[in-house]
Amino acid sequence: MKQNPRQVVSGGYVRIFRQRTDMPFRASNTMCIETVWRDVDKLVSAYELASQKEHELARQYSFAWNPRYGYITARPRVCGTATRIGALFHLEGLHVIGDLQPTLAALEALRLDAEPLAGNGFKDAGHFYRVSNAAMLGIRDAELVARVHRAFRDLAKQELAARKALVYEMPRYFEDAVSRALAILKSARMLSEWEFLDLLSPIRVAAQMDFLDDFTSKEADTLIAKRLNLKDDGDVCTMDEEDARDRRDAKLADHVNARFATVRLNDKAMEELQP
Repeated sequence: MKQNPRQVVSGGYVRIFRQRTDMPFRASNTMCIETVWRDVDKLVSAYELASQKEHELARQYSFAWNPRYGYITARPRVCGTATRIGALFHLEGLHVIGDLQPTLAALEALRLDAEPLAGNGFKDAGHFYRVSNAAMLGIRDAELVARVHRAFRDLAKQELAARKALVYEMPRYFEDAVSRALAILKSARMLSEWEFLDLLSPIRVAAQMDFLDDFTSKEADTLIAKRLNLKDDGDVCTMDEEDARDRRDAKLADHVNARFATVRLNDKAMEELQP
């Protein structure tokens, strides 16, 4: 079974924040230098590129800096190194095998924030987490980059190991998760965007393993990418709002029913998932 960390981690970035001293000290004037990366092994080079850009700008502008605390900005959470490194992680495998909560606790111990996609009653929709460093004070840049790089690499390896365990040690659980999701996608009469995102999670993993007919991992990525910035609708207050929501959910359900009508676990899946 082929595995690639890119199946787990995406949307990686390095952001260096600086506050110019020649402008009013407010958050809207905080400068952000950003580079992006797709492969976790490119994280260090992405940081080096961002740092190079920062040095070039430092020749033009004076940045707020304190000898004790480091770089000072109008955003309290980005002072010190004033560097944030983050990425989006898909941790469906760890969820299914029951190791997700201990893993999140370990990230917290490493001073990393793991923010789930959440809204409309879903606390961790699809088990997608935006992970980034919480520590910026009391740490040197080189130590921060090395720590985050190591943590991200290890997290990706843990998730890939969990997915391997799903196939070889817990195949019935994995088949059940995928089959349940497919059954709902094919027959649900009402479907919210948040629920659709949640149901796509095991489907995406199955597609990445080439376990599905008529559905690819590329299409899964496209459908998920469109829903990564969903907003929480909040409570429905009026009958008109409730009717509008119901019409929207019915329309999505009809569209999804038609699209997933021909999607099924294929012969490769049946062979690999034999208990």
